[in-house]
Amino acid sequence: MKRLLFQAVFLATGMIMGVYASGDVGLDLMCGALVAVCCAAVGEYASGSWLAMALIVMLDCGACLVPAWYLMLPIAAFNAASSSAGVDGSRFLQALVPRWLWLLPMTIVIFRSIGSHVPSDLSIIILMVLQTVLGFAAGLLCTRCANLAREVRRLQDSRRDQIRRLRSQIAENDEDRALAVRTATLAERTRIAREIHDNVGHMLTRAIMQTEAAHVVAQVAGQEQSAQRFCEIHDTVSEAMTLVRKAVHDLKDEGTDFASQIETAAHSMDGAGPLRVRLVNGIDSAPAAVSRCFATAIREALNNTVKHSQARNVSITLRDFPALWQLCVQDDGTVRRSSAEAVAMQFIRPDDSTGIGISDIEERARALGGSAICGPYHEGWRVFVSIPKPASGSEMTQPEKGAH
Repeated sequence: MKRLLFQAVFLATGMIMGVYASGDVGLDLMCGALVAVCCAAVGEYASGSWLAMALIVMLDCGACLVPAWYLMLPIAAFNAASSSAGVDGSRFLQALVPRWLWLLPMTIVIFRSIGSHVPSDLSIIILMVLQTVLGFAAGLLCTRCANLAREVRRLQDSRRDQIRRLRSQIAENDEDRALAVRTATLAERTRIAREIHDNVGHMLTRAIMQTEAAHVVAQVAGQEQSAQRFCEIHDTVSEAMTLVRKAVHDLKDEGTDFASQIETAAHSMDGAGPLRVRLVNGIDSAPAAVSRCFATAIREALNNTVKHSQARNVSITLRDFPALWQLCVQDDGTVRRSSAEAVAMQFIRPDDSTGIGISDIEERARALGGSAICGPYHEGWRVFVSIPKPASGSEMTQPEKGAH
């Protein structure tokens, strides 16, 4: 817009000087003004193009042949100042010709004015020369400002891109730090639970056994008062053992990471055969009881797939619904004829020892208020476990098998 404003001023000044010199707006001046307007318009929206250069050359050559056109030289000089801007190296030499061609008609006009003895013509020519030089300087200034504006925008874009990258890197670092802190916290809780179980738990178990033995000896010796004391000590130590066991279980539950536990269970049969396991985990977190239930179901399902079927692919899908958690383990293998009866017995008779794996899955699901369905599905075998979410404020627990 500034470029057009400058050229409008130059055009108006040229027209005024033309009217002042000739007393009328001639056809030559109108044609020159029309070419100057075209040159300004093309130079504004297609600077450096062959059309812009052609119009500059036309205006300069016309000023050499038509005297009235020299009044439009400031516009030609203005556009010539930016004729090489944005031009690649192969066309740079071509752009130099229209860039400095305006000097030729100006020189011719100057020589013509030397022989002129009319003061008005001489003053107009001097003003035209100064205005042409001013137009070239203004074109250089506008081009420089445009280049600086582009450089400023480039630097701003680069700065914004760097800021986005830094923010992204900071976010990733924060996530890594949070994950590292959580992993360290879970590992420390697991270590504390293991230390309590291995040291304090064993010592309390030994104390319980010693008090029971002392109670029996005191009863045999007829020392009823001592036997009563030993019984009280036994009850106290047993209560302490219960509290320690609960604390160990709580620490173990808090030290359980759902995603890593499911990932470990999904790859528990790696190396057992050409079995490809695809895990889709849509659950971010769940109570420890649910984690153990799902991990056990996944291990047992993969174990049955390897032992009793000819499957090559297993899909493990976990879904988190508003009211329940869901696990589906589906393979694509047909059951071997030699193993079909055993697998059927595991499904139909869960109390039988041959079906302890599937029975354990069903028992764990029922203990959490859920259900488990194991059986043939879509030319394969499917283990489907659904566990409802506990009500707000309630805790989900599951009895530990073989707890100390």
